[in-house]
Amino acid sequence: MNKIDRKITIAIKEFNSKIHYKIGNFNVWFSGYILNNDQISFLNKLAEMLGNDLSTGSDFDCLTRSVQGHFSCIISNKEKLFCCVDRVRTIPIFYAFSSTEVIVSNYAPDISTIIGVNKNEYNKQAILEISMSGYAIGNKTLHPQISQLCAGELLILKDDKVEVREYYQYSPWKVKEKSKTHLKKELTEVSRTILEDMVKSADGRQIVVPLSAGNDSRFIVSGLKELGVKDVICFSYGVNNNFEVKTAKNVADHLSYKWLYIPLSLSNQKKYFSDEAFNKYCRFSDTLSNSPILIDYSALNNLSSLDCISNDAIFVNGNSGDFITGGHVLPNRTTGSDCQLDTFLSAFINKHYSLWNCLQSDDNINNIKNELSGVINELKNDYSLTNDSLWAIFENIEWAGRQSKFVTATQRSYEFHGYDWRLPLWDSLYMDFWESVPKKYKLNQSLYIETLRENNWGGVWHNIEVNGFTIASSMLRFSRNFMKLFFLFSGKDEWHKFDRKYFNYFVDNTAATAIVPYSSILFDQCGARNRNSWMVKQYLFEKEININKHKFK
Repeated sequence: MNKIDRKITIAIKEFNSKIHYKIGNFNVWFSGYILNNDQISFLNKLAEMLGNDLSTGSDFDCLTRSVQGHFSCIISNKEKLFCCVDRVRTIPIFYAFSSTEVIVSNYAPDISTIIGVNKNEYNKQAILEISMSGYAIGNKTLHPQISQLCAGELLILKDDKVEVREYYQYSPWKVKEKSKTHLKKELTEVSRTILEDMVKSADGRQIVVPLSAGNDSRFIVSGLKELGVKDVICFSYGVNNNFEVKTAKNVADHLSYKWLYIPLSLSNQKKYFSDEAFNKYCRFSDTLSNSPILIDYSALNNLSSLDCISNDAIFVNGNSGDFITGGHVLPNRTTGSDCQLDTFLSAFINKHYSLWNCLQSDDNINNIKNELSGVINELKNDYSLTNDSLWAIFENIEWAGRQSKFVTATQRSYEFHGYDWRLPLWDSLYMDFWESVPKKYKLNQSLYIETLRENNWGGVWHNIEVNGFTIASSMLRFSRNFMKLFFLFSGKDEWHKFDRKYFNYFVDNTAATAIVPYSSILFDQCGARNRNSWMVKQYLFEKEININKHKFK
């Protein structure tokens, strides 16, 4: 029987920072940045390995794992193909293959157009996962025939064989026992290194930081000050008089960095979200595996029109410092029991799979538990883990899921507005450090916060409060406190239901709840948790999926 070679189809959407090379007989598409290697040298080496029949999958693993940066790349000729995403899947790649063809793209909807799938073929499991959390588990997308490379994965087609490989796995169980004093010294050194590497890569370009009242963006700007970087602009946004803006201005003033305030309100957010530009952004950021992210979008829409932002500016945010430094670690309740696993699963699902109360049925929750249990069992088998490492396993699951599929989608807003970006707190050096830190020093981010305060870079860590939440509107504060009196004998649960339904729309400091009219909140029968709930609903509705009516069984 004659061998039938698979046709290789590459469908590239020309986004910002997507660069096309020709290396020998290979076409190369690269997006992103590399800090520790020459980009051309890295791509030349990959092309050389792809052309060498003696190269093994582990050769590709080692080379890709060694890269410090955030990127995706596709290398192909008529017979061979290599694709990869970085350790956090910051720049997605999608694929579909059959016995006769392999299709790869950086834009999932283009693959659906090529293979002709329609809404009647949607993956019901993916719909359920996205409806409950905003993102799909594993390599699933809404279309059963389309998959995605997950964080730390690569794809190789050689000799008509397609292989998807895991070249990196975030492994918080690789703990190295060291004293807290020693770890603080190491953390200080690696923190300085990742910022120095980022500044070097910026090569004198302006750095723009969205500055909040939290630790992570403050770490970045105070670190830039420590390094003597001058061309830095900070910006903050939200409703008038909100605590994030006031704190951020205080930090920027102490550091002598220019600070910009982008006022947002329910009225101007409604305008932003009803504009055709927002529809274009949603289409631009569509992965068929997670809903779009609202954070920074409206502020950037306004900011990009200001003369003080350079055309080649680099945006640097604090994602995802709270996660990587231990802020999401689940504490053990018991030791080494199936009961403990179920407790962890329930806590994880309650935190990450609760966007809509009407979807919290036993069937749906058990469905998600089964999906996550499969991931847990695979990790246990592959890495010889026990229930004593459940805290680390669930950190891994969040890295592979919410962090790399949902939170990193924030970067699409910078790209949509024409800017490059950096993610220092997802630097590979930082990830290597934090996966080795014992749990006791990660709980409540104790190692991270103590180190920041002791170093006191820029002098902004002792006298400026971190995350001092207050409701911006005094009238709203009075109204909530007054209404709370009527629930003294009804219990906290009843008050929280009332508060969420009638007041939360106005509490959001970014006013992003304006993604839907207030009337939608008042007449909601499905139990939305927050603005992400409505964004997910709107995203799926555009694809003719109604979560209120969809049957997941």
